[in-house]
Amino acid sequence: MDSEFSLLVKKYGSPLYIFDAQKAIKRVQEIKKELGCNVKLCYAIKANTFLLKALKDEDILFEVCSPGELSICQKYKVAPKKIVFSGVCKTEDDIRRAYKMGVNTITLESKAHLEYLLYVVDTEEYRSQDVIIRLTSGNQFGMSQSDIYECIEKLKDYSNIKIRGIHFFTGTQKKITKISEEITFIESFCTELQKKTGIFFDSIEYGPGLGYDYFSNSEEILNFENLKEFSALIENSKYNYVIELGRFIASPCGKYCTQIMDIKTDEETNNKYIIIDGGINHINYYGQIMGMKTPKVEHIAQTQLNDTDIENYTIAGSLCTTADIVIRKLPLLSPAVGDTLVFNDIGAYSVTEGIYLFLSHPLPAIVLKNNDSYELLRSTIETFNFNS
Repeated sequence: MDSEFSLLVKKYGSPLYIFDAQKAIKRVQEIKKELGCNVKLCYAIKANTFLLKALKDEDILFEVCSPGELSICQKYKVAPKKIVFSGVCKTEDDIRRAYKMGVNTITLESKAHLEYLLYVVDTEEYRSQDVIIRLTSGNQFGMSQSDIYECIEKLKDYSNIKIRGIHFFTGTQKKITKISEEITFIESFCTELQKKTGIFFDSIEYGPGLGYDYFSNSEEILNFENLKEFSALIENSKYNYVIELGRFIASPCGKYCTQIMDIKTDEETNNKYIIIDGGINHINYYGQIMGMKTPKVEHIAQTQLNDTDIENYTIAGSLCTTADIVIRKLPLLSPAVGDTLVFNDIGAYSVTEGIYLFLSHPLPAIVLKNNDSYELLRSTIETFNFNS
């Protein structure tokens, strides 16, 4: 039977990503309602750069972590005053480019970043520039506390460079207890830092890493409990917060369509296998672990199903590796070759961090839904040329 998804697959091909512009806008607006007046929302575009076209006019900031992402912002004409230019590997040229663009904030992740910035400021047209200094959480990102103190002493000589605050992020899918501990720590550090250095700032840029449950039977898009608890933790803070969210914003805003290419049974184990034209090179649910957990999947059959026997199938991708198991056990009613499986909640990271060049399969087409219309953002792209 024809459906919205099967018609799109016929038009644009399979596999296919579909991202929903209005759902992304609504998601951002609903999140902002839960945040206090001392909070500014910042979308980490690495979660899904294709949603930038839909979100660019929203009253939020955009975290950009590479020169390529900065170019994407320019392509979509994102206002520079909405851009926070982060990233652990910035060159002098990268910082010069961001400075000349007039980005809102440049993140300093090392003493080298500071030296690059100071040289740029000394050699380019004079103007003011906000910076945030990233405090490490025990990994390769950010600076040690002693390095931060050293950088601040150098920055005191530059009246046009304003230290907006401290940046802190430790990871994704965190529990509220961990978030609470981090808030206590970072606020204490900021207060002590100002006391010892004599500088003043009123902002903390923080990535809470709010969890998104891909495997819940409930509508996770409606679950704002962790967000509400987090908001309550900072609503009476003396600091203003810039809150970075990527996965939490983008996850419910995307679907992935893939066609069933083959169905077979292992007689010895009686395991039933469905081979799809996608796979783990396109599908990435955080925490799934070799297909052991089941995300929300819709089965779009080509014909009316009259059978009542539901059986479990292992959904395997098209890659020549035993690792390409998308779901170990998915109950389906009479699947057939040519049917479409639609994976939900795939708006974050799958489209940007898959192993796309493995085995030279094509990159899926990408469509942006805006109410009842569809716009092709990217056609299917063959990858064999990249591997030869």
